[in-house]
Amino acid sequence: MLPFGVVSSWPRSLQYGLRALIALVVLLPLLFITSQLGDGSETVTDAGPSTTVPVDPATTIPAPSQQTLPPGSAVPPTLIPGGTDPNASSTSAPAAQQPKTSAPAGTGTNGMFEAIRNNSQPEFNRYASVPSDQLDLNALTVAVDRPDNGSGNGEGQFRTNCEYSHFNYDDPIVFPGQPGKSHLHMFIGNTTADAYTTQDSLLNSGGSTCDGFELNRSAYWMPALMDGKGHVVVPKAITIYYKTKKPDTAVALPQGLKMVVGNTRGESFNADQRLNWSCGPSGGSYNETNRIPDCNGDYINATIQFPNCWDGKNLDSPDHLSHMAWAGDREPCPASHPNPIPQISILVYWSGVDSVDGWYLSSDKTSGFNSGPGASLHADWFGGWNQEITDVWAANCIRAVRNCSAGQTGTNRMLAPINPLQQYEGPALLPLPAGAGPGL
Repeated sequence: MLPFGVVSSWPRSLQYGLRALIALVVLLPLLFITSQLGDGSETVTDAGPSTTVPVDPATTIPAPSQQTLPPGSAVPPTLIPGGTDPNASSTSAPAAQQPKTSAPAGTGTNGMFEAIRNNSQPEFNRYASVPSDQLDLNALTVAVDRPDNGSGNGEGQFRTNCEYSHFNYDDPIVFPGQPGKSHLHMFIGNTTADAYTTQDSLLNSGGSTCDGFELNRSAYWMPALMDGKGHVVVPKAITIYYKTKKPDTAVALPQGLKMVVGNTRGESFNADQRLNWSCGPSGGSYNETNRIPDCNGDYINATIQFPNCWDGKNLDSPDHLSHMAWAGDREPCPASHPNPIPQISILVYWSGVDSVDGWYLSSDKTSGFNSGPGASLHADWFGGWNQEITDVWAANCIRAVRNCSAGQTGTNRMLAPINPLQQYEGPALLPLPAGAGPGL
């Protein structure tokens, strides 16, 4: 660098020339970097040709009203758009809004054990840091010619496909804030769900391994399936159902609702449509049982169904279930739980094998269980859907009594698929996470 006094003694024409040269040296690298950033578009891959959808980072979706409430507080139910309010004649004071609390986002570990993560698709976490009310629906949906599969024949139906997200020894509902306390779980959906997950962190952070990606940050989890040789068995396909035969009175699933269902305490269970193991592909299952079945090379399936009635007040309860109730498809919900909701079912399909000898669920070996392989089948759900897309599929699939599959929303846009085949394409067996949780 030349001393300032020397430059100032030069003729003005030389001084101006030097300044121009310095400006070029500084600006040219910046111009080059800017040219590499592209035009702000993202490519969303559909089952057909890829579609380039412009992404406007300034686009914001109106924030949904949220109730972050402890057990025992009232949550006024929100009717699915277009429905008839079953409680229209009743009045109740609005619930007090609780301040949001921030919790550590998932960091890849729970403080004790490294999670096994599904990193096969970069799309899983593309908008992981974008709050739910700022997500761009156009970036996470794709255009379609067919909005649904026709009439639901009296049942409003919405389905979405997922892959596993990660395996760890946490349970945000049963053991909140206690990392490593649980048996090994397979998490589906939100990519950062762990012991520290809260309603706010679930809704506003993390990617997702379900259709629509961050539009569905709900967390679904169940005990890991083990092969008895130090591996977890990864499912080939996972389908999540949301259905109701009470579309006129169904209320929207409230943000932050928590549920735990299945055989979490008993020695055994009776296999039925709510909870079972079976064999065969989707739509062709057989050999319904309460144990991990030997399917002679055919698909091995687990079905877990959640209650379809809510008390309208509590997002959780001490046993994580008594705020919910069951009702038959054509029966009204009980007076204690008067609000019908779309019923969630998780259908999990593992690829067939020659033998399931030695296979078990991680929860089968929890202290106090001697119930046989697969008899402790259960699952958890923690709601974290984007409110605007929920209103879309609830109105156009559930309320309209249509049959929507694979992320169809009853409109000319569907949830962006997790991949063209809508199933997991990675290795079927993965080594256990470092360390060992309860019962392993």
